[in-house]
Amino acid sequence: MLGRNERGHLHILASPGFLVSVSLLFLNDFVFKPSLHNALSGKLSDFSGLFVFPLFWTALCPRRRSSIYLLTAVLFVFWKSAYSQPLIDGWNSLSFFAIGRSVDYTDLLALVVLPLSFRYSLRSSPVLKKPVALYVIGIVSIVAFAATSYSTKTAYNSEYGFPISKQELRERMRRLSTHDVLDSFLQADDFEITFDSCIGSATIFMTVKNDQTLVTLKEINYRCPRPPGKEVMQEYFEKEFIDKLKEPPVTKSPQVEYIWGVLKEKSPEPTKNPRANNSNSRR
Repeated sequence: MLGRNERGHLHILASPGFLVSVSLLFLNDFVFKPSLHNALSGKLSDFSGLFVFPLFWTALCPRRRSSIYLLTAVLFVFWKSAYSQPLIDGWNSLSFFAIGRSVDYTDLLALVVLPLSFRYSLRSSPVLKKPVALYVIGIVSIVAFAATSYSTKTAYNSEYGFPISKQELRERMRRLSTHDVLDSFLQADDFEITFDSCIGSATIFMTVKNDQTLVTLKEINYRCPRPPGKEVMQEYFEKEFIDKLKEPPVTKSPQVEYIWGVLKEKSPEPTKNPRANNSNSRR
């Protein structure tokens, strides 16, 4: 049960700033991201989410206001880093519903909205006062928070041939990516290509066969609540990645943000048995 002080702060959920931010977060995930397919829609989720998320918890626990905002900043940095991947993998293995995010450190710019949200939490005033309305807004807010991290993975096994060497194909991939690709990543054969805020990423594998470099599409990770058909996502991958690689000179694509190479450790060479060598020499 909420104490009297906590109940007195639920008005934050019905304040104009909270309602506008939740509406933007909801519309962005269900409408803007699937239709726009650009970086702006992804950043909109970060800014509106960081504004409204600590407000939501402050409405429930007003005495922990400062701690909530500090913890929100720390968790957002952790969430946007590669260090959160084991936690995401562990959650997804439980098979409740899949979550995901793209590692893009430019998203950390959204942290500037936290001081504005904190200041707003001290001065907000409600436009709706009925308790039923507050509970409905709270439920919609939770749905909006969950939709932002929604993830659906679809498996493929489609091959695309390039009459060039692996090294040349890797160089074309480097020129295609919006952000710089590290040289060490380009030595890999497994890659994760990060696209826009809905077609979150695609996993590919490179091999050489009959003087051709083959790119095998293994998986597409869709990051919005209502994924389109399997064929629609594959057509998007082909248009924004495969087709662009086949048309030199390759230039940077606004849709291909990051290309991560998955480096595999080389297995150690088997150690020779000195006794075996000695026995062979005696023979």
